[in-house]
Amino acid sequence: MPKTLYSIIAELGKEKIQRDITLNREKSKQYIQIMLARCLRISSFTTTGTTGSLCEALLHFMLTATTIPSVRKVSLDGIKLDIVIPNIQTLRNYPDKALVIQIVKEDERISKEEQQKIKNIQPNHGNIWVVSKGPFPGDYINYTVDIEYNMHALMRRRFDDIITDIGSFLERTRDRSFRFFH
Repeated sequence: MPKTLYSIIAELGKEKIQRDITLNREKSKQYIQIMLARCLRISSFTTTGTTGSLCEALLHFMLTATTIPSVRKVSLDGIKLDIVIPNIQTLRNYPDKALVIQIVKEDERISKEEQQKIKNIQPNHGNIWVVSKGPFPGDYINYTVDIEYNMHALMRRRFDDIITDIGSFLERTRDRSFRFFH
């Protein structure tokens, strides 16, 4: 699966994508839409698990391309976190200035117990974001790939908005984390 995604990235031009979204973060929506559409045309990307893995790989690429500070695949207080923005220290000391992003790769992957542990780590529920193929129950912001669902729900957003939303969040919190520039 990532091989397919990375072949699409290569076809579009990795450096071109990086340059475009560095100059205009809004362009990330367009690139995410293009890459998702191309990958989702392949029948093996129709399950929740493969769509979740695709979103994870795409999000990792976009975070790197935009130089957004993040920590990936970390365990904190016994719970595995997929992505923390900007870093663990900020999450521990200033949770209002940190995001926890969980990616659903299988149906019901985030149990009620895990949800409670995540809420203990990140008490600001608006700073818990969950990426899923379709709507996922819970009191956090849900980024969905399937645009068939009503996107006007207060806590539901389109996956292609995630990079611009992360950038806006970091601007609002006045994040000054170190970034590498290409």
